[in-house]
Amino acid sequence: MIASAADGARLYFVDQRPADVAAPAVLWLQGLNAPGAAWAVQMAHFARTHRSIAPDPRGVGKSDAPPGPYTTAQMADDALRVLDACEVERAHVVGLSLGGAVAQELALARPERIRTVAFLASFARQPPRSRALLEAWRTLYPSVTQGAELRDAWEKQAYAWLFSDAFWRSEANVRAAFRFASSQPLQPVAGFLGQVDAALAHDARERLPGLRLPALVLHGALDQLAPLAAGEEIARLIPGAELRVVPNVGHAVNLEGQRAVNESLRSLWKRG
Repeated sequence: MIASAADGARLYFVDQRPADVAAPAVLWLQGLNAPGAAWAVQMAHFARTHRSIAPDPRGVGKSDAPPGPYTTAQMADDALRVLDACEVERAHVVGLSLGGAVAQELALARPERIRTVAFLASFARQPPRSRALLEAWRTLYPSVTQGAELRDAWEKQAYAWLFSDAFWRSEANVRAAFRFASSQPLQPVAGFLGQVDAALAHDARERLPGLRLPALVLHGALDQLAPLAAGEEIARLIPGAELRVVPNVGHAVNLEGQRAVNESLRSLWKRG
């Protein structure tokens, strides 16, 4: 399905509906370089009880990739237009990494459209080491389009940041991760750069204390891409936010810590 952004960009999304037409809706917002399909584990888990709406963010997947820079506020407006296209008045919002920053902007701008909000492996502002890595990725990524070997090298180093050592020790896990990567189209350079610019520019620290919604912060204890301190900062800034640290998992907390994540989300949603 397709929604239209304010600038005319086409936004592709999946709208997965259970048999119960009154089931509450969940808006799933993915991170840098990731399409909505990266939520497949959660969407399958909640398929019978919740309506799942998973956009490909601007710049990746089947959505348009206009020239950047993008902003998280712009991407939040994109997400709102997807909800409008689905005729959903209020939804639970779950954002991972950059998607969590987008969820912050959406919750701050339009709290009346949100039941609850969950921030997974996210950040209120890029910490210095993460900022340096994103700046390096921004310079290196255009070369990825120049051949299959370079794309393969890119995906290996990216997944090294996403997953823990324990994940990498399982050949089945690694095969599944790279099988998913190979099934997705290569992200356009303009889209990747635009998303990186959004991540680098995001800073909601002064505004998050004004957020008045049931909020959950979920973070992997071994996250190297958005360190645990970034999640702790979000939880500290939002009044009443719950912080849950998932032990022994990295940045892809929804995959490595899926049982803890799914249980935590169900508990949160009962509050909204």
